Amino acid sequence: MHINQMDMTNSELGLFAQIVWRLRTGGAGDEVRQQVLGDVTQLLRSDFGASYLWDSSRGRSTRCAAVNIDARMLRQYDEQIHMHDTVTPVLRAQRQAACVDDVISRPTLERSEHYAEFLRPCGMHHGVNVFFFNQGRDVGDLRIWRSADQPAFGPRELTLLNALTPYFQHALSVELPLNGALSPRERAVVELVAAGRSDKEIARLMSIGFTTVRTHLKNAMAKTNSSNRTELAMRVGIH
Repeated sequence: MHINQMDMTNSELGLFAQIVWRLRTGGAGDEVRQQVLGDVTQLLRSDFGASYLWDSSRGRSTRCAAVNIDARMLRQYDEQIHMHDTVTPVLRAQRQAACVDDVISRPTLERSEHYAEFLRPCGMHHGVNVFFFNQGRDVGDLRIWRSADQPAFGPRELTLLNALTPYFQHALSVELPLNGALSPRERAVVELVAAGRSDKEIARLMSIGFTTVRTHLKNAMAKTNSSNRTELAMRVGIH
């Protein structure tokens, strides 16, 4: 099925073209993944979007980018709920775009701890996932969800994700280098941020000025392409 033969408005055709253009020219790694996640979520007429990168050394997904998913729930997923995630391993094994309802029965899904602890509290009901591989190496994924009052995903969304797959595979296969490794001071600040300390507390504990704390945070966020404190701690690998 060709893209222009699908159920798409003119604005959605333009959005598809914009996503492809960004994947081809907008950078690499985390930079481009975060640039297009919101557009992909909109293109698939969805309510929630998430994207992870696979950490082979830890055997799990990390460095989440998300659309309309509560940051607190994402932190809980990263810290504990991922251990009960029965969806990701099954969908990852498909090696192509797949609707969750086509792979996991609804009763099985709704009886799972993952659904009770994460999906249902976040309002996520219908899902479609795609995991990107390049020469056998997992380079990232898209996890798109709709709320219970929305229709289930179908051929339209699968066709779109499969059409976008080669562009994601190429973009995510090129790691975006950090502007530099974190300094010992920057990492110490990030560790205290991850522990829930305020900037004033960090300044007191490290015997440095409040503005210096802010400077270290700003530099660490720039080096890791993080947009908030939770994302910063996750990307640096502090849990």
